[in-house]
Amino acid sequence: MSDKGSLNLTLADIAKRAGVSRSLASLALRGEPGVQREKRTRILKIAAELNYTPNPAARNLASNLSRTVGILVSDILNPHLAELAKTIDGAARAKGFSVVLSVDGSPDDAAERAITNLVAQRIAGVILIGAPDDIKIVEKFARRVPMVYVGRHLEAEAMDSVSNDDHLGASLLVRHLVECGHKVISHIDGGRGAGARRRREGFQVAMHSHGLEPQVIPGRYTLDGGSKGAKDALAKQPRPTAIFAANDLAAIGVLNSVLGAGLKVPGDIAVVGYDDMPFAASETLSLTTMHQPIGRMATQCIDCLIARIEDPDGPGTRVLLSPHLVARRSTLGGKFDPEATQERRSRAAGSRRRRIER
Repeated sequence: MSDKGSLNLTLADIAKRAGVSRSLASLALRGEPGVQREKRTRILKIAAELNYTPNPAARNLASNLSRTVGILVSDILNPHLAELAKTIDGAARAKGFSVVLSVDGSPDDAAERAITNLVAQRIAGVILIGAPDDIKIVEKFARRVPMVYVGRHLEAEAMDSVSNDDHLGASLLVRHLVECGHKVISHIDGGRGAGARRRREGFQVAMHSHGLEPQVIPGRYTLDGGSKGAKDALAKQPRPTAIFAANDLAAIGVLNSVLGAGLKVPGDIAVVGYDDMPFAASETLSLTTMHQPIGRMATQCIDCLIARIEDPDGPGTRVLLSPHLVARRSTLGGKFDPEATQERRSRAAGSRRRRIER
């Protein structure tokens, strides 16, 4: 018996016959972007054959569901993450989605509550920027709503992530420092922060490849994390001639401690960061760092989310984009000269002794 023109025919019936998800069928019937031409044609043909007429209330609900995206940011005070969120917001709106922003991404219990609140608003999907740290929380929600994690390379089979290649970025920074003549290099890591593990591993592998001993000091993606880490590094023997901070915020903390100790940058200690935040290029800082392709990350993120909306049960997509080095004054333009640096330190120590004797 044919169900053509049946009053009980629903959007779910159309989706089932077309072999697509309910949300994709809704997008196609409303003429929204994000639907492959072949699938859109098939869905429209089936709807016409069955004389499908959407229920107005259901249509409004589906519209709310399919055109709103939630964005969760781990730390809105981090300029890099704030810029990333703004760029993703623009990419989402360009694809016809409205955006709900949540800044309660830290700690993990706050992130979990924030995701719960976003899901309760019947959003089409969630974009996680650097939060939560506990991937089990991500896995739990990914079973309920399309989700993309930005800034962390996830290895789970059915989860989507977009990030820069932190392992590569760390190795490029090490190579730059080695080419400048540095052999004793400390890395102040980012703790459990997004990308921190791969940056730490990239640093260690690169140091070993150059025949050098990696020195990793616990830290965080914060000013205080960098400042404390730098103080710990300066207490080491031998003292490092270069410090690689896990991100630019931490690098500013490193600069504060290094300069506060009466040392010169880069004459006594070179400093590098990661992210290339806007202030890194300022004349005051002129920080050597690793630039992340934020525009491409935002575009890839929205493309991944739309693909997940279209195919909720599809395999996970893991996008790795290559960063590039931006060399500035915080590292030496020429070769590092340890003898000249030691001579400067000896003169400075002698000057301090003379002041004390007087």
